[in-house]
Amino acid sequence: MRKFATIVPALLAIIWLLTGLAAQAGEPVEKSGKASANGRVFVENIAGSITVIGWDKNEIHVEGTLGKEVKELKFKTGKKKSIISVEYKKNRRNIREGADLVIKVPKGSKLEVECVSADVEASKLTGFLDLSSISGTVEFSGWCQELDAESISGDVLIDGGADEMSIESISGSVKAQAKGKSAEISAESVSGNVLLEYDTFLDLSAESVSGSIKIFGDLDPKSRIRCDVVSGTITLVMPGNVSASFEASTFSGNIDNDFGKKASRTSKYAPGKELEFTNGDGEADVELNSFSGDVRIRKK
Repeated sequence: MRKFATIVPALLAIIWLLTGLAAQAGEPVEKSGKASANGRVFVENIAGSITVIGWDKNEIHVEGTLGKEVKELKFKTGKKKSIISVEYKKNRRNIREGADLVIKVPKGSKLEVECVSADVEASKLTGFLDLSSISGTVEFSGWCQELDAESISGDVLIDGGADEMSIESISGSVKAQAKGKSAEISAESVSGNVLLEYDTFLDLSAESVSGSIKIFGDLDPKSRIRCDVVSGTITLVMPGNVSASFEASTFSGNIDNDFGKKASRTSKYAPGKELEFTNGDGEADVELNSFSGDVRIRKK
């Protein structure tokens, strides 16, 4: 009897633990439907995670788990538009058990993902992408036609990108890079760093309020490059034979220039610096402004 008195509570504890783990695992879900090769796909989720992968089939396949606070998964596919939306029970706040979904869509789809407290990850897609999360990380890997990626309180991480892209975060870092690629980019962060690295920038606008900006790459002869920070450092690294005209200014920071010409004081009464010079034929236009921080123009 003493042995049972010891064993039974232990067994009950194990059963309780396994039951709890099963509950946390969520209800499995799997759905499939036909879709066009380049149709619109809209995905919406409040909590959890969304992973979207492009493939060669004209079909959308969804699998994953739904937390106990999920009411249902709305799933509708069609030739022009497909919708995958996670519906939650009413009067739910601070949702802890959302939906974790892996979604395969035709790689040429026009994809729009909207999440609240959920991470977004997309890959192997070639169409037009609009990815957003309020308090989650947004990631994309691959190369598509056009990309718009943003998060309010999370990082935006791009491994690859698009011919034309806009990437933004309010309280997170923005990072985009790809070898052997040229891109036109608009990048913004309010309280985070911006890091961009491409072979050639066709056009570039980069802004940060309280973070640094680092740019690595050559400039297209017709490109216009503008970087602005309020409290942070701007670092621009380019080949020594870049053809561009440069303007740089700081209100309270230094300007370091590897291309020869030194910066001068804006006024004998203020700590600011300014610099103008031309390298090569001066084809591209570069403007760099930092209010409280240094500007560094470097050769590769």
